[in-house]
Parts: sequence; structure tokens; C-alpha cells
Amino acid sequence: MRSSLPFRLLVTSSILPLLLSLAGYAQKEKETDPAAVEAQPKTDPTLEQYFVANGAYNRKLYPVAIQQYQAFLKAHPEHPKGDLARRGLALSHYASKQYKEASAPLATLLAKEALDPTISRERLVMMQGQCLLITNQKEQSKALYVAEISSLKTPAYLNAALASISDVSFSAGAWDQVVEWTTKLLAANPDKARAARGHYQQGYAHYQLKAPERAIESLSKIQSLDADPVWTTRGLYLSGDCYNQLKKSEEAMQAFEKALPGLKGKDAIECRYRLGLTRFVLKQYEKSADDLSAYLTADSKGPYADEAQLYLARTHLEQGDLETAGEQLVSLIAGEGKVAARSSLWYARVYTRADPADYDRASAILGAATKAHSESPIINDLRFDYANSLMARTEPDWEEALDSLTLLRAEKDFGQQGEVLSQISVCQQKLGKNEESLASNNKFLAEHSEHRLVAEARFMKAENLFLLDRRDEASKSYAAFLDAHAEHPNRLAATFRQAQIHHAEGRWAECIETSAAIVAADPKDSLYDQLPFMIGDSLFRQEKWEQAVEPLSKFLSKRVTTSDEETTVKTGANVDIALIQLAVCHDRGDMKAAALAQLSIVINNYPDTTSQLPLALAEQGRLAYEIDDLALARKALEQFRELDTSDNKLFNESAGKQRPRVNYYLGWVEALEGKHPAAAASFKAVVDAQANHPLAPDAALQHGIALFNAGSLEEASTQFQAVLTDYTKHPKLARVVYHLGLSLARQKLYAEAAKQFQRISEEFAESDFVDHALYEWAWCERGDKRQEEAVKLYQILLKDHSDSSLAPKVQGELAELNLDKGAQDKIIADLSATLETVEEKFLREELRYQLASAHFKKGDYSSAAAHFITLLEDYPESRFLASMHFQAGESQLQLQQVEKAQAQFTQAVGIEGSPQSLVESITMRLAETQALTGQHSDAATSYQTFLDKFPESRWTRNARFGFAFATENGGDPATALVEYAKILDEPKTDLWTVRSRFQTGSCQATLEKSNQAVIEFVKVEISYPQYPQWQAQAVLEIGKILLGQDKPDQAKERFEEVLSRFAKEEAAAAAKELLGFLKAPEAN
Repeated sequence: MRSSLPFRLLVTSSILPLLLSLAGYAQKEKETDPAAVEAQPKTDPTLEQYFVANGAYNRKLYPVAIQQYQAFLKAHPEHPKGDLARRGLALSHYASKQYKEASAPLATLLAKEALDPTISRERLVMMQGQCLLITNQKEQSKALYVAEISSLKTPAYLNAALASISDVSFSAGAWDQVVEWTTKLLAANPDKARAARGHYQQGYAHYQLKAPERAIESLSKIQSLDADPVWTTRGLYLSGDCYNQLKKSEEAMQAFEKALPGLKGKDAIECRYRLGLTRFVLKQYEKSADDLSAYLTADSKGPYADEAQLYLARTHLEQGDLETAGEQLVSLIAGEGKVAARSSLWYARVYTRADPADYDRASAILGAATKAHSESPIINDLRFDYANSLMARTEPDWEEALDSLTLLRAEKDFGQQGEVLSQISVCQQKLGKNEESLASNNKFLAEHSEHRLVAEARFMKAENLFLLDRRDEASKSYAAFLDAHAEHPNRLAATFRQAQIHHAEGRWAECIETSAAIVAADPKDSLYDQLPFMIGDSLFRQEKWEQAVEPLSKFLSKRVTTSDEETTVKTGANVDIALIQLAVCHDRGDMKAAALAQLSIVINNYPDTTSQLPLALAEQGRLAYEIDDLALARKALEQFRELDTSDNKLFNESAGKQRPRVNYYLGWVEALEGKHPAAAASFKAVVDAQANHPLAPDAALQHGIALFNAGSLEEASTQFQAVLTDYTKHPKLARVVYHLGLSLARQKLYAEAAKQFQRISEEFAESDFVDHALYEWAWCERGDKRQEEAVKLYQILLKDHSDSSLAPKVQGELAELNLDKGAQDKIIADLSATLETVEEKFLREELRYQLASAHFKKGDYSSAAAHFITLLEDYPESRFLASMHFQAGESQLQLQQVEKAQAQFTQAVGIEGSPQSLVESITMRLAETQALTGQHSDAATSYQTFLDKFPESRWTRNARFGFAFATENGGDPATALVEYAKILDEPKTDLWTVRSRFQTGSCQATLEKSNQAVIEFVKVEISYPQYPQWQAQAVLEIGKILLGQDKPDQAKERFEEVLSRFAKEEAAAAAKELLGFLKAPEAN
């Protein structure tokens, strides 16, 4: 805003008429009246009218005098007394205030070169000048005085003429002439009154000629003259405005204060107004408000009322009373003209000065004002403030601001072109027009190199280069700015930009070093929000995981809020990346749970879609897998697959690097869950998608292992062969060879498998599973019935790998081989000795198990049972638990401890996860012991379970017979017959055929179908000579039936047949007893 007062003092004092009296002139010249000068001659009758006229004049009978002078001159126009008569006529008209009529005879007289000696030409000039002035012929009067000035010798006349010339020039606004003639007047030593007037007029003329210092010089001389106080007052009043023009507000205020008491009416009111404005400039707002209020009270409709009201409102604004200021200003903006426009400007500033500033409201006011006052002298001020308020709004309107500033840029006379160009650059930058903004910066620096905003321009130039990604140039510009402006508030921002450039260029150490000063300053501005991330990211890139945790956590602390109820994330630049990096840092620090927590935020709480989601899911899957949380691992990895579709563009485009990892770890999850076909497919997908991926070699290996575990042995072998071909430098080459051997061995291709295991021993002797290869090689030899070679390999394993976890197992298996040769005692001794040296619980368990087995195979069932019972007590969670129960039961069964045996089999059958071959044996033994203990119903159930589970078992016929037998003994011979028939219907002939035939006869007998029973027994006797035991039993049963039919003689024959044909069978004893019964006297 301009600091000078927006007005010009217009003093309009009227010219004071000289009205110089004739008496005044007479006192100077001592000139007599016309009648006193000349006595009336009595000899000339023509002069009668002349003398009558003189007499009438002397007696102030001016009308008579005029009539007589006119009659005389008419009658005698050329009379020698004619000039005197004309002078008298002029005096009479002048005295009668008939100035126009007086002017004519005066003009006639002045036109003559020679006048009567008694007539004073000076006096005529002065009178004529006065008449012209009075008749408003000021310029003619001035011209007369100017023409005659050199002839005026009487000081009074000269001063009067000079004063008159000055007055007329003053009245006409001929200020240069006023200065000229008042200078001459003041040089002629006028009296005080005329001198005061002259100084005032001269000062005013200088004022109008915009020479306020000269004006003050002239006006300052009035006070010392001690003239009429009115001139002093007027001089002070005018001096006040001159001082204001010179921006000497203090002197102006003093001048107005001195002038005010001498002023009256409108002058006093106006002086109070001017004093109020001056005090406003001096920031004496309270006194200014008093003056302006006084003015408005006195002249509320006056010419300066609106201006006074404006400045009164501004006094409130400056004193912080924004509400009052706003109320007063709003009443002014509805008008038109300069004050309305300026009121709009200041009304807007009421809002920009508020706390907080309301730039939205200010911009609305100024926007309306720029339209309403487009022709106003202050339109540029309005546009400038409008642009600034638009830039500072809650939602800045950079486009509109730029338009307004562009209009100002075209106004070359606008005094703030530097600021305009600077703000244009800002708007262009905010609109992303960085090239244009940079051009504006360069133009500013070229045109305004000494401007107060040059530092801001240099900084913004660097900013534009930075935003244009011209980082090298930007870095140099920031450096130049920092060198040139040691105390500028943007130094920290420039340093931050330098750190950002280092970060963008991958200069991690330099970024951290540059950031140190910024961290120390602890800035709060949002510009620095990314600082912790930059530091954390730089440390992360340097793999300084532990150090990176603190800055990354600080960065996220303002963006991630976690409570018991929920976790919320405020998205923004690098938030998702920081979460991922923090997770990685925790992972590298072996803080898996903390890492998973960060990944969970990205996956479950991040409100926006993020390109980091594929990585987050892949990492969550990996980490969950590593901590054995397979459910979470599967969930994450399968979610990745579900989201990875062509429709999900952001995810799909970011997922490329993670797909092999996801398939790889999902393969591991499926493998651990026993879902081997699915695992094989996942591992295969890794290689199919990217055969050169870092995980591809191991994925190819795991693909083969999964096929192996799925039972696809031939495919597994093919896969392992492919791995050896495709990855000749496989990091786990030994393991590939090993698994190839395993897959071949399981296909019973022992010779081919043995070559692979031999290769391990020869080429990969340092491998950590050479012992396993030797072990599998030994089994290959056993598979090829090369027991001696197997024993040698076992012995090599025990010798070269005595600390191997397989050593006890090998000793046990070696013991088995030795048992086959009858070396039971030696094996028992070796195992017992080994147990003395082994402390590891797992190995002791296996060795003790083998020792118990050795006692069993030796036939020492009592020792075997004791060992197995102790094992069960010591290892209740053993992986051999079912086998221990079974073998304990077997030992007890051999000792005829059927009930104890049954208890062991019952325990064993309830253990889940046992090998099916073992379950098969346990189930059969349980059924058999149940049958032996008379638990026929339970036995039938167990047999049926066996038949359901193992329909292809070699013991199926055993089980079917057992089921039928238990059913028969359970009291249901009819159902039993059906089951026996199933066995008899088969073409095979074995013990179960014979027994089924025999039990069929038994069932028929029970059903009292004796004849059918005899038929079945006869079939046994005649059809199965290879089973004499059952032949004997069948003949015995026939005899019993005959005995029951009261046919003792026939019965006796059958019993005797048993004794004669089958004397060595158990049935012979029964037959002998029955014969004895028949021979007894009571039998008859």
C-alpha cells in the first residue's frame, strides 16, 4: 500500500480586493481634491459647469458632480480643463461605486501621453486597476499593472500593484507567475499584512508546482511577521500537507495541530480530517480514530466522509478490532468509485489478518471486487491481493491466481513487478508447469537481481530443476543458494533436497550424512515427512538392518496407529514400502513375529491398493512357513494366487518377481502337509515360469522329491535326471544324486540306485549325508540278496561315521542280518555294550528296541516281553509305540499269557499313524486273542474290521474263517454257515478249507441236521488226507453223532477207526475215552 496520503490539499481562499482608497493614496502624494486645487475664475463663463461639478464633488454630491462634469465635457470636449474634468468625473463615478463608468474617463486619460501637471498618472493607474478588478476584468487589471509597473515610483502604489498582480495570478492558477510576482512583492518591503499574504501565495504556488520543500520555506516565514493570525493558520495548514508530501508525517502532524485552533467552520473540520490521516500514517491509531470520528460527526456527508470512514475502519483493523473494522468496511464496499474499491481491498485484509486467516473468504471478496472495480485506479492492488489470497486458500486456486498475476505482469507501471513475477513462478510450479516456472525464475533473477526475493527465486529455481528430475543441475543450484544465503529460512529445505538427491542417486552414505543436520534441527514442516524414511531406506540399502529399524519405525509412527481394537493406516508416499522394509529388517534380526506384524498391516489394514501387496503376501507366506505356521503360510500364498489375475492390473504388474517365490514356498507348505502332488505342481511352476530364477534349481529338486513322496517314483526318477542335465552346477548336486538313487531303489532298480549312492560316496565324500547314502546302498544290496555286501557297507558306515544318527539303526539292522545266521547272543552283547556308551534318548530308545527284538528272535520271550514292557513305560510317546505293544503282546502270546497279550494288542490297535502292515498284524492278533479268551462277539468285530481294511491281505482267508468261527461260537451257526461257504467256494485248498468244511459239519450238528453234518465230516475224512488231524477229528465227530442217534455199535466202529488210523492225533485220546464209556456196565 502507498505510504503517502491519498489526497491533495486544495486551498481555495478568495482574493482579498485591494480597494485602495483615494485617501490612502492622497496621504502618500498629498494631492488635493479637484475644487481645492483651482479657484473659480469669474471671467470665463464656460467653466461654470466645471466649477459647479467640483463643488458638488467636494460636498460628496456625486450625482450632481457627474452630471455637471459630463455636461461640461460634452459642451467643451477640447477645453484645457477637459482632463481635469475627466479626472473629476472618474473620481465621482469611483466614489459612487460606478467602477465601470469610472473606467472609461480613466482609460481616456491614461491613453494620453501628456496630462495636466496636477494629475498623478500613478494615481490614475491604480484607480483604473481597481476598477478593472472590481468589474471582474482581472487579467486587464493585471496587464495594466504589469505594463505600468516600471513607472510606479511611489512605494505604496508599487506594493499595491505587485500585490494585485500576485492576486490575479494566484486566482488564475498561474503558479509560476505567482512565484515571480510574489518574489518581487516581497523584495519591495511590503507591510506585514501584505508580506504575510505574499508568503502564503508564494508557498501555495510552490505547493501547486510540486515543490513542497520550497513551499514550506515560504510558508515558514509567515509566523515571524506577527501579521494577522489567519495567515499563520493558513500557512501551517498548508505546510502540513507539504510535509505529508515529503513523508515527514511527524512535522505534518505538528503543523496541523498548530493550525487547528485558528481554523473555523469547514476549514477546521477538514483539518481534523487531515490530522486524522496523518496520525494514521504515524500509527497513532487511537488518536487518528478520534480525529476521523470527529470529522464524521461534524460532516457525515462531506466530501471526505467515505475516505474518513475507510481510514476509521482501518484504525480498528490496525488495533486488532477486526469485527468493528469489518462492520465499517462492509458498509463501504457496496458503493462505487475509489473508496468502494479500496474498502474491498481492506475488507479482505480483515480476513487475511484474522487468526487463523480466512483466505477463502478474502479471495471471495477480492474476486467480486476485481469484477466490480475493473476500471478502478487500484485494480492492480486488488488483483495482487486476490492472487495472493487464492494461493493461500484452503484449496489454492493456482490457475486463477496465475491468470490474475499474468494481467498484472502486463501492467508495467505496477510497482511490484518483482513480486508478481515471483508469485507467477510459484503458481506455475504448483500447477506442475515446472519448465514455465523455471523460465520465470530465470527472468526474475535477470531483471531483479537485487530484489529482496532473490533468495526465494534462487531456491525456487533449484526446486524446479529438482521437480524436473534434473538432479545434477538442481544440486548445483541448491549449493549456490546455500553458499549465497547463510541465514535464509529455506536453508534447511535446501539441505533436505540435497539429501533427497543423494537418496535418488543411490548415494546412501551421503544421504545419511546430509540428513544429520536436518535431524538435529528437528523440523516440523510436512516437507520433511519423508526424512525418516530416506534415512531408514538408505540404511536398509546398506543392509544395516538393526540401524534401519529406528528411522523406519519413526516414519511409520505418524502413519500407523495400533490399538487393541484395530489398526489404522494413513496412506502416503512410501508408507507401504516402509512397512515392507521394516518387516525385512525384523526378519534379518530374527524377529519373525515382528516382521509378520508389519506384513499383516500391509495385507489386512492398508486402505488403498498397493504395489507392495504381492511382496507382502509372498514374504508373509515365507515367514509363516519358516516358523511352521503352515495355515497362515497357505492363506497368504493362496491369496496371492487368487489376486494375481489379468483383471487386477496393479497386483498383476507387481507380482512378476514374486510368483516364483510364492510357488516355491507354497510347494514347501503342501509338502509339509503331505499334499505331495500339489507340492510337485507348485515346485514345477517355479521352473516352468523362470528356469533361471535363483530358486529354480532347488524348486526342480523339490519337484522330484514331491513326486517321490507322492509315490510317482518313475516320474521322480525322470525329474531328478532332468535336474542333473539342466543344472550341472546345482548347489545341491549331491542331494539330487541321492534322491535319484532313492527313487530308483524304491522302484527296486537296485543296481541303478546303487550306482547313485556309490557316486555320493566317491564324488561327494564331504557331504553331510554320505552316511545316508551308504545306508541306502546297503539296502540296495540287501534287495539284490547280496547280504555280505550289505554287511560290508554297514560296517563301513559304522567305522567312518560312528557319530551318525544312523549308527544305532545300522547296528540293529546289522543285528538282524546276524540273527539270520544264528548269532543271537553276539548281537545281544553288542547292543548291550553300545547302550553303555549312548546317552542320547532317541538313540537309546532305538537300541533298546532292537535289543528287545533280538531277545524275541532268540526265542527268549520272557526277556523280550520284559524289555518291551519297560520300553513302553520309558517311552510313552515313542514312534515305535504300536510296534512295542505288538511285540510285547507277541512275546506274551508265546508265553501263553493270552489275556495280557490281548491287552497289548488292544492298546496297539488304537494308536493312529502306524504303518498299515503293522496295523494289519495287530488287528489279526487282537481278533485271535479275543477268540481265544472267549470274547467271540468282539472277535467277530475285529475280524470284520480286518476284512474291511485289508481285503487284499494274505491273511484274508484266516480272517474270514476267524469271523465265521467267532460267529459260530457266538451262538449264530446259521450265519456262520454262510461265511464258511464263502471260503469253500474258493478254488484254493488249504487249512482254512479243511477247517471250514469241518466247522460246517459242526454247525449242521448244532442245528440238529445230523445227516448234513455227517456228510460234511465224511468230506473232510475222504478229501483232505494231507490234514490227518482233521480227518481224525471228523471221524470222531461222526461217531459222536451216531452215539447221539443211539447207534452205539456204529459209533464204536468210528471210534475204533480213529484209534487204528489216527493213533498219533489228539482225537485218538477222545476216541479211547468214548470207547471206555461204551464198554462200561452202566453204558449198557
